[in-house]
Amino acid sequence: MASPIDEIYQVNDHVTFGVKIAGQGEPLVFLHGAGGLTWDPFLDELSNHYTVYAPHLPGTATSTGLENITNLWDLILCYYDLFDKLGLESANVVGHSLGGMIASELAATDQSRVSRLITIAPAGLFMADHPIPDIFAMLPEEMVPLVVADPSSPAAEMLRYVPEDLDERLELMIHQIQNMQAAAKFLWPIPDKGLKSRIHRIKSPTLIIWGREDRLIPLVYAEEFHNRIQGSELKIIDNASHLVTLEQTAEAISCIRDFLTTHQASYNK
Repeated sequence: MASPIDEIYQVNDHVTFGVKIAGQGEPLVFLHGAGGLTWDPFLDELSNHYTVYAPHLPGTATSTGLENITNLWDLILCYYDLFDKLGLESANVVGHSLGGMIASELAATDQSRVSRLITIAPAGLFMADHPIPDIFAMLPEEMVPLVVADPSSPAAEMLRYVPEDLDERLELMIHQIQNMQAAAKFLWPIPDKGLKSRIHRIKSPTLIIWGREDRLIPLVYAEEFHNRIQGSELKIIDNASHLVTLEQTAEAISCIRDFLTTHQASYNK
């Protein structure tokens, strides 16, 4: 697996983004979910085809300034500021879960900044008849059966991993707490901050990817996003749950590459 470089960008007076960068070619911005950013086989494979920019959410890892972000609107503006620092007038944006919600908001708020949108089991909508489990009231081990289809899979084992070294274990716990605290600012008490009133503004070519066995954000939400984003494409992947990019990496990569090839776009970098 290739090692990405880590860069720090002061995007405004209040917020700094740590960004992992790898690959070459057309730029692609990846926005991670509530569990934080890990350079995994999915991102590694993406970087074989694109220049991948993977920022940490403010308040996690090397990204700072979460306390200065009062609401989702502030957060979206900070990501636009990051695009400016990266020299990206418009970018392909891939977002998973919380990152999918942020990516959707970026595309809806300023239609010129997202050339092509790929959301993977995104948050952002809430249906009272199909409530989403409260991840902030769960222990990490309680999450596993909700986000992986096969509890014996490598993805499940990765989630259960606990370092033997006490210092490493403490560091992991601190990172997990930071990740969830940052995510809660934009997902709690329910993952609905008004996207449904803006989602119709998304005009970018859009691909929605979902694991058929997702028990965190159930499949009914895939159809809801698909119906609300005009012209969007929906790909449901078998034998996968919420962590579809780790469970079925090759198929997820294939879907993304096919979509980006079909919907060619010029880019500036």
